[in-house]
Amino acid sequence: MQESSYPEKIDPRLHIYPSQEADRLKSRLLQHHETGILDAIGRELFTRMDTAGLVPIFVLRGGLALRDAYAEAAGFGPAGVIVPWRARHTEDPTVSYASLPVVPGARYALVDTLVASGRTVIACLQALRVRVPGARVDVVAPFVATAGRERIIADAAGAHIHCVWHAEDVDGEGRMVGPGFDVGDLVLGWKGRHLVWSGEGGERA
Repeated sequence: MQESSYPEKIDPRLHIYPSQEADRLKSRLLQHHETGILDAIGRELFTRMDTAGLVPIFVLRGGLALRDAYAEAAGFGPAGVIVPWRARHTEDPTVSYASLPVVPGARYALVDTLVASGRTVIACLQALRVRVPGARVDVVAPFVATAGRERIIADAAGAHIHCVWHAEDVDGEGRMVGPGFDVGDLVLGWKGRHLVWSGEGGERA
């Protein structure tokens, strides 16, 4: 994974918030796989960025890890959730459920722990823009891979990206290289078998 955070002028819509403390926390996370460390990394990002007037939409499952950190940094306010679905990691996801507050003039932000290939974020962005035409929707994630960053910049006109690390690598299936764990499993505290279903996507074990 990207060893340290650093600023780089790539696109005016990319906002990087370098942090030596976040770099230290990331090193601990890769060794210990603790959700509390993800929470602390989230606080490092949220306290550096401008959250005024922002309505966070947490992308499940990984975005759950950042809910408390966001509330600590920005205070409690309107927030939503969105649930993408795909039967296999190599497929483009669809959105099976979403709940977001309708706040006139709000700047929405899709909040997730990581952006790997960018396919999930693009699917969520498209779903939100259909239902809230004209709304600005940004992307907030501590970990962003180069592939996901480039996809968002190319395919999501107007969306800004806010992150700590912006040049992570992905493998051939679009998974981020290096963590050694599934973020959703880490957040929910279970690495074993899951029963997953969706009204659109059928069922799998």
